Amino acid sequence: MDPAFADDYDQRPMTLHTVSLTAKLLQAQGIAVSALLSGSRVSESDLQTPAAMITQGQELTIFANALRLSQDTVIGLRIGRNMHVSSYGALGYAMLVSPTLRDALRCALAFPGLLGSFFELNLLEDGELAALVAGPHHARAALYPLNADMCLASLWAIIGDVLGRATEASAVSLRFPRPEHAPAYLSCFGVMPVFEAACDAVWFPREWLSQPLPLAEPVSHYMAVQQCERLQQEWQQVQGSRLLARVLHLLRSNPAHYGQLEVLAKSLCMSERTLRRRLLAEGVHFQQVLDRVRCQMAVDYLERTRLPIAEVAERLGYSETASFRHAFRRWTGRCPSDWRSAPPAHAATQ
Repeated sequence: MDPAFADDYDQRPMTLHTVSLTAKLLQAQGIAVSALLSGSRVSESDLQTPAAMITQGQELTIFANALRLSQDTVIGLRIGRNMHVSSYGALGYAMLVSPTLRDALRCALAFPGLLGSFFELNLLEDGELAALVAGPHHARAALYPLNADMCLASLWAIIGDVLGRATEASAVSLRFPRPEHAPAYLSCFGVMPVFEAACDAVWFPREWLSQPLPLAEPVSHYMAVQQCERLQQEWQQVQGSRLLARVLHLLRSNPAHYGQLEVLAKSLCMSERTLRRRLLAEGVHFQQVLDRVRCQMAVDYLERTRLPIAEVAERLGYSETASFRHAFRRWTGRCPSDWRSAPPAHAATQ
């Protein structure tokens, strides 16, 4: 793979869910979290901060540590099996409420940034079978078997979650040679993989794709997909800037709390002056970032909930509803009540 592309890929923002899960699995083996995080520039306090963000490069460093410290080649499968649909935030919710499994999987593949895979994923339909195929591996070659195991196991966990039942794969194929942990695939997928195959893939009956999902809800699905589109665009904009990614994530988690510069700076372990200066180096002012988050969240609340406008204002950090109305009109050119009664086809979210 082109080293320049690899460096760019390493900078993609990620949540800490997978790292937190890995830490729990290794702690059960008696491995200290500090050892797992060594060299990653991720702290133990970061793991206690749900809104914290890291890069894929940092995540890869932690996976390499996990493999080295545990000497457990099954770790990829173990991580993947525990990455349920709830691990993916708004994307997970969009998948759960999709009309069919086909819709859920297409939704997942439409937002690779939110899915966080190290592969290019595709849905293949061939005769009576369908498959999720993992294409080129965009990460460090030494971690390929671990990442392939984790990728297919997590995709299989998602399928079981959205269908609402235990599942058994029709077939699994992997491009690498048969590993020592081969028997572990049986408990994960219900079948033994074909190794040294042409592709990394998990196969299942094609008829599953058309089955209605038990939690399908079309309006919720539409709203969740819109939120995913905004999140992926936001993450693409902050690629390469861990600071801006963390600021946006904290603000989205609780704008009423983190909308105060003093609180936000303290949460990021820096002074207000330093935070202002570093944001300016990224080409933005704090108020610009806060307004963008508030505008996006306001539109979400107005379109997908029936919360009173006063409560929307409070959740966004406004002590006076009139101040929120004024700000919303400045952002969109309309007042909140008008927007709720007749939202435009494409929301103007700064």
